Amino acid sequence: MFIAGSSLEMLIRPRLLVVSARHALRDYNRAARLPRLLRQAISQPLPAPESALRDLLACERVLEQARKSHDCRWSAAEHVAIMTAILHEFTLCAVTTPSSNQMQDRARFPQIERSCTTSRASCTAANAASTTSSPAVL
Repeated sequence: MFIAGSSLEMLIRPRLLVVSARHALRDYNRAARLPRLLRQAISQPLPAPESALRDLLACERVLEQARKSHDCRWSAAEHVAIMTAILHEFTLCAVTTPSSNQMQDRARFPQIERSCTTSRASCTAANAASTTSSPAVL
């Protein structure tokens, strides 16, 4: 199994490259950008986030080697685009696959999750009643 978090934590890149990728993340469109970055036909379905992340990390590794060796074929814009896609795919992986600790905790302690939702509802009702009767004092 591919562990995305460990691969992403090992990436040490120039600050300007990472900051640029984070800024570009706001306008990132997965359906439009990912096929071009992975050199796929637009008619093909988009790969799963884990698969896309694996391929993007391989592309980024090649770009990083070109950057370090001062290869004239290295493109800063392409590197930022790949890094943006990596950040986006990583967030998709983190959202779609809960951590193994969360899954184990839910399996071992299902009653805690239920009691937490019950106590949250009662706390919310109690807070609503108390806030309407008197103002809060700081």
